[in-house]
Amino acid sequence: MEKYSAGCRLIMVANNISRVMDPLRSRCLCVRVPGPSNAQIQEQLALVARKEGFTLPPTVSSRVALASHRNLRRALLMLEVAYVQSGGQLADDTKVLPPDWELYIMEIANDMLTEQSPKRLYTVRGKLYELLGNCVPPELILRTLLVELLKKLDDELKVEATKQAAFYEHRLQEGQKPIFHLEAFVAKFMSAYKTWMIQNFG
Repeated sequence: MEKYSAGCRLIMVANNISRVMDPLRSRCLCVRVPGPSNAQIQEQLALVARKEGFTLPPTVSSRVALASHRNLRRALLMLEVAYVQSGGQLADDTKVLPPDWELYIMEIANDMLTEQSPKRLYTVRGKLYELLGNCVPPELILRTLLVELLKKLDDELKVEATKQAAFYEHRLQEGQKPIFHLEAFVAKFMSAYKTWMIQNFG
């Protein structure tokens, strides 16, 4: 980079700069680009629908934009899924489903809450392996799993779950085997949840 800096410019894109090496980061100008707003996503979805020659109801466009979490790539994929599942005829009541990997993580969260045992931990471990094998980033798995768990937890447990997720996410950055840290978070959470259930409900 330094040798050819007079005649060469590199543009690098990252979602998270925490894993970019300090020597590399110090030689770059970091520019934060905010995600598109829901209105901007709806504009792009309408443009794609017009170019592809199908009608996109505003209600479907609004629901897709909201479910995309300001991620344009995710919004386009969700629109494609909705279009295929509706047989090419999008209507106001067309369901907008999250990606398959998110549904799978919702299933994992339910597994963790319904039973806390070594057998269930082994089952969850297999599902985590499957997600990693399908190239879902471990940080994204952990973050999404925490979000799904927080929806169903008591306020007292939310703090502990968030604390443990932050701890193991940090360990993920430092370690080499993501499955170890994901499984450790699951085991720690299941243990804390079972203890809480026994203390409160006997």
